[in-house]
Amino acid sequence: MAKSFSASHIKTHRVYSTWEAADALGCHKQTVIRWIKHKGLNADTSQRPWLIEGRELKAYLGVKQKRLKRKLALHHCFCLGCREPREPDGKIADYIHQTADCGRLEALCPACGSIMNKIVRRADLETIQAKIAVTVQKAHPRFRNLLSGN
Repeated sequence: MAKSFSASHIKTHRVYSTWEAADALGCHKQTVIRWIKHKGLNADTSQRPWLIEGRELKAYLGVKQKRLKRKLALHHCFCLGCREPREPDGKIADYIHQTADCGRLEALCPACGSIMNKIVRRADLETIQAKIAVTVQKAHPRFRNLLSGN
């Protein structure tokens, strides 16, 4: 899977050269040049070095990120092996307390068998239990004092 780059490193009101944009994003300058030539990133290519407006670069990265984002159903988890949202294998999952308000839903992927994790709110646990069987596990000893409020 290709690396995703954070648009938060780009300043909107600044003009970047290809080198500066690559440095701000932590990628190679050829990556930025490829975005300009083949992927539709707007830049001033009439002179050297090519100049990219910060807002154009931010918008381009935002569209790219939005295209990759997937909305999950409450009882689905995202499998990193398959790169797809999936319902847990056998409709069975474990809920492990993390804090007083949320925990981690841990389940197996039905397609590849890898472990899937999802952070869920404790308030949503009943809704999830209506769809799949959830076993509530005790918190890790490190988190027990957070749950008790001490």
